[in-house]
Amino acid sequence: MAEPVVAALVLNWRLPGATLQVLEDLERCGYESLRVLLIDNGSGDDSAERLRAAAGASACAELLALDDNIGYCAAVNRGIVWAEGIEADYVLFLNNDVRLPEGFLAPLVATLENDGAIAAVGPTIADPRGRAWSQGGGVAFRPNLVFLHNQGGEPAPTDHGPESVEFLPGACALFRPEPLKDAGYLDESYFMYWEDVDLGARLRAAGHKIVWLPWVQVVHDVSASSGGGRSPLRKYMMAVNTVRYLRQHGTLLGWLAFLLFEVLLWPLTFVSGTGVRAALAKGRGILAGVFGRRVTVRDVERFSPAREGAS
Repeated sequence: MAEPVVAALVLNWRLPGATLQVLEDLERCGYESLRVLLIDNGSGDDSAERLRAAAGASACAELLALDDNIGYCAAVNRGIVWAEGIEADYVLFLNNDVRLPEGFLAPLVATLENDGAIAAVGPTIADPRGRAWSQGGGVAFRPNLVFLHNQGGEPAPTDHGPESVEFLPGACALFRPEPLKDAGYLDESYFMYWEDVDLGARLRAAGHKIVWLPWVQVVHDVSASSGGGRSPLRKYMMAVNTVRYLRQHGTLLGWLAFLLFEVLLWPLTFVSGTGVRAALAKGRGILAGVFGRRVTVRDVERFSPAREGAS
C-alpha cells in the first residue's frame, strides 16, 4: 500500500532560525511521503528570503509568504486549504519551536490509519528539561480554566495509553483533513491562543475522537513566538480569548471559574511573579473580552517583546 501523504504546516513569525531547524528535523524524520509548507506570516524582516532559499533547496518544502500578519488561525487555515489542494491524507500542525526526533511521524499516522473515528492524534510534548509539557489538554474549574495533562511531571511511560483527551495543543498534532473542513477549520476570531481548545470542542461535538499517543515524544520551547508564558502579549491574548471561548462553549461552572480565578483574583497577579506589565495586559485583555473585542495585529504590535538578536 502507498504511504499516506502528510502535509506539515510550519508557521513563522520573525523566528526564521527556529523554522529552518524544524524543516531540517522534518527532512530527517524518515517519512518519505511528506510535504512541508513554510508559512511566513508577514514577518517584515528577512524571514521570507531565508525560508524561500531553504524551500528552494528542499525536496519536500514550499513557501507561502504572506504580506501581512493575518494571525495564527488564518495563516494555518491557508495551509489547510493548500493541503487539500495537494490531496494530502493528513495535516500536521507544527510550531516552529518544536524539536522532532527521527521516526516521530509514522506512529501518529498509524494511529489515524487504524481507527477512522479518530480525528486528531498528538504525542507527549516535553519541555527542554525533559519534563512533560502536554499529554493532551482539557478545561476545568481552575485558574486559567484550560490545563495540560501532567504538565511539569515525568512523561508517562511509553507503553501507557493511548488516551482520549479534550484537545491537542497545536504545537504538534496530526489531523484528518475531512473533520477539519467539516468543523470550519480554525476559528479565525481567536487570532492566536484558545483556538486549539475551541477546535477540540467542535470536533468532539461532531462525534470525533481526539487522542494522545504516549510512545512518541517531541520537545517544545514553550511560547517562544510570544515571548514566554508570562509575557504581556500572551497574557493579553489568553485573557481575551478565554472570554470568547466561554461565550461559545461556556457552562455555568466555567463562567464561575472565570469570575473567581480570572476577575476577582486578578490583583494577585501583581505579586505572583508575573510582572506589572503582564498583569496589566491580562487586566486589559479581560476587559476587552467582556466587551466583545477580538485580538488583532495591532494588539500584537502593542504587546510584542523586542526581537533584538532573534535568530
